[in-house]
Amino acid sequence: MPIEWLLLLCGMLVLTMYRKFDLPMPAQPGPGGAAADGPAVFFLGQVLTALDLYCLVVIAFIVLQLGVFTRQHRRDLRTAPWSAFWKHISTRLYPEQILQDVRFTVSIVIMFVEFGMLKNLIPHINGAVYDSWFAAADRFLCGGVLCSQALQSVFGTAPATVEVISDHYLWYYSYMSLVGFIFVVAASRELAQEYLFAFVSVFLVGTAAIYLGPTWGPVYSDPKLFDFMKHSEIAGLQQSLWKMKVALEVNPRDSQAIFMISGFPSLHIAVVTTGSLYLARLFRPFAWLSWIFLVLTINSTIYLGWHYVLDDIGAIALVIVCVYAARRLRWRWLGYVDYTPGGWAAFESGRPR
Repeated sequence: MPIEWLLLLCGMLVLTMYRKFDLPMPAQPGPGGAAADGPAVFFLGQVLTALDLYCLVVIAFIVLQLGVFTRQHRRDLRTAPWSAFWKHISTRLYPEQILQDVRFTVSIVIMFVEFGMLKNLIPHINGAVYDSWFAAADRFLCGGVLCSQALQSVFGTAPATVEVISDHYLWYYSYMSLVGFIFVVAASRELAQEYLFAFVSVFLVGTAAIYLGPTWGPVYSDPKLFDFMKHSEIAGLQQSLWKMKVALEVNPRDSQAIFMISGFPSLHIAVVTTGSLYLARLFRPFAWLSWIFLVLTINSTIYLGWHYVLDDIGAIALVIVCVYAARRLRWRWLGYVDYTPGGWAAFESGRPR
């Protein structure tokens, strides 16, 4: 897949940048990495996890098809054409297709590892912080207060409210995995490759945007405004990221001191927007659920202080650019594909073109 070449070039860039700054690669791009676990160990662990999930998705796909088949022949399963059923399954799960699915899955894992490595270099690339600009825009748009404060006044700050909104924010990780595997099992491989290119591009171009205009977000620039969250699970995550930032300032060569704070653009919003746009071309009921989840995610990123409004607006603009580029490049590689969205046929059309 062409996206693999982009990931290869990005990997070379990562190696070059770490050598240039004479820095060790972090043990793990996120909290919880052990000092002995270098990026290779972390990468292999993520690949194994992704392949485990892929196996579960394949099993779920077979069970789903089995349910459809038995419902169609529920009057007399003894005379049902089981050979036709297994032939249908085999046209979707043949070796070449499984290999392509695995490459799709591993590409996403590689992207996340590279993204974590690149994000860790933000303080070395651009040490400026532009929160004051984004906060001024927030106050202009939300009547003189941060938009986080405006949402807090609407929904309140009771612990139960914080917990519910925190759950919305954390569901993002499950959402991202679910949408990725929907495209793994979808019959339109051209659409899956286009989605993969757009998804990876969002993270890589988003990283470049983070380098150009680093921000911390309201919860770090105005922490007193979020004291009401101090006993919540999400506050623990925010404090953990800040502690790693402080540790990095003390010892830049500590492989466990990892910088993972960024505001503009909101990649949470970018990922959900990308998923919603592509689900609309695959199966519209999924897309409606995704759009609802996008609204909840926008609310949670602002309410919890992770992002300013401009972070979310910038994310949507980023998605528009990346999706346009993915479509144009797909046409260049594969020619124009007449794809008609709509229903479950996208899952059941057999061997892809």
